This record gives sequence, C-alpha cells and structure tokens, in this order.
Amino acid sequence: MNLKKITVINYSNDNSLFSSILFLLFGIILFTNPGGILKFVSYIAGGSLILIGIFNIISYRKMLKALNIDQKFKLISGALLVILGLFTILFSSLIETTIRLIFGGWIIYSGIIRLIDVLNHKNDMVSFIGRLIVAILLIICGLYVALTNLVYSMIGLFIMIYAILDIIGYIFYKKEFKKNDVI
Repeated sequence: MNLKKITVINYSNDNSLFSSILFLLFGIILFTNPGGILKFVSYIAGGSLILIGIFNIISYRKMLKALNIDQKFKLISGALLVILGLFTILFSSLIETTIRLIFGGWIIYSGIIRLIDVLNHKNDMVSFIGRLIVAILLIICGLYVALTNLVYSMIGLFIMIYAILDIIGYIFYKKEFKKNDVI
C-alpha cells in the first residue's frame, strides 16, 4: 500500500489574506482622505443609480412609442432609481453610518469566527495565545467601530489595525497548518 502525504490547504485563509490587504489599502485611503472618500463613494453610487434610472425611463418611452407596449415596471423602476440616486447624493451622512455599521459588523464577525476556531483548536499553547489575542482584539475593534460615531479617519485607522491583525492571524494559521499535515 502506497501512502502519500497530503498537505491540507485552507483556501479561506488565502482569501482572508487577500481581503486583509484590500482592507489595509482602503484603511490607508480612508485615513488619509476621509472627507473625499465619503463624497466620492456617495457621488459615484448616486450618479450610477440616476443614470440607470434615466436609462430605464428612456427605455420605457422607446418601447411605448415603437412597439406600443406599456411596461410600467421600467417607468416605475427608473423613477425609483433616480430618487434613490438623489437620496444617496444628498444624504451622505446616512451612508457614513451604514458603512460604519457594515465594517464594524464585519470586523466583529471575523473576530468571533476566529475566536470559535481558536477555542476549537488548542494544539500549540503559544499559537493558541497569539490567535486568542488577535480574535479578542478584532472583536473589540469591531465593537468600537460599529458603536461609536467616529470620524472616517478613525475608521480608516481601525480598518488598518484590523487588516494588520488579520494578516498576523494568517501567519499564525499558516504555521499551524504546516505543523498539522494530514497523512
């Protein structure tokens, strides 16, 4: 019987590293230019919604004239998208709150998942303590981002801290997976 050594590859950790690098870049941009990023995101999202809405309204008019088909759905969705686009541009502070809650929630979720994983895998005590500290710090950072009304630069700072902690956690996990090859 020929037994080969198979290395376990955890793809979620590789995705975690990629998302952590993206979060780090986003955090740096948000930290260095908080006001500009909020306006940029609001205007891009609102402008896109308005353009799609106008396209739907024009499409409705063309369909009605050319084919004499009355598709009220295109007219209604077009009008709603234009209104939603204007709302997005005019109420950027609501977008700030939503983004803050989404990022805070994501960091809390990531910390809880890591905490559960740490508590389920207590093989190496040094690795366990390091991963436990990372998980707890992620949860604390996530709660702070989600529950406090921070300026965007502070959110950028916490996103950078999250990304760095996540990258450190990735390194601990890589070391752990190298030790635990499956035979």
